[in-house]
Amino acid sequence: MKSYFKYIDDNNTECFFELDNEFYCERAIYKTENSIINTYLTIEHESFFLPEGSLKDGLEFMNPSSKEEFDTLWKKSTIESESDWGELKKKYKIGEKVKSRILCFYPTGIISNFGEQFNALSDYNSCREKFGKEKMYPNNEIELVISQFDDINKIVELKTNT
Repeated sequence: MKSYFKYIDDNNTECFFELDNEFYCERAIYKTENSIINTYLTIEHESFFLPEGSLKDGLEFMNPSSKEEFDTLWKKSTIESESDWGELKKKYKIGEKVKSRILCFYPTGIISNFGEQFNALSDYNSCREKFGKEKMYPNNEIELVISQFDDINKIVELKTNT
């Protein structure tokens, strides 16, 4: 079961977290006076910013939030990319092979990019089984198959075989 928390950081950024049952952050939203971004969007000149490790010990410094509040903000954070997302879905088809460069490892899986504005997500264990442990590192390129377009998160889901 997921839980939702929020807090305001030292820069007056509102931070919203979706946590798994062990309090690892699966998705995050950062809202400032001028922008709202999420952890799946590709942001030029920005590194990934999903908190590492369990946030269990930090919950006392956060306020509870709700799935509804999180989902509303998540949707707002993806509005500007709607037309680009539609173009990506026209360009690629489910079942198509793509070479994707590993960017980082999230609790939800491997985040990679295949040369597009939107990132991809694939299962770590399946990739490790197919490519070997020694191939599981950032910047390594692996060939995967498009399995789904996640319209809510604006992320392409990849799998290891057709």
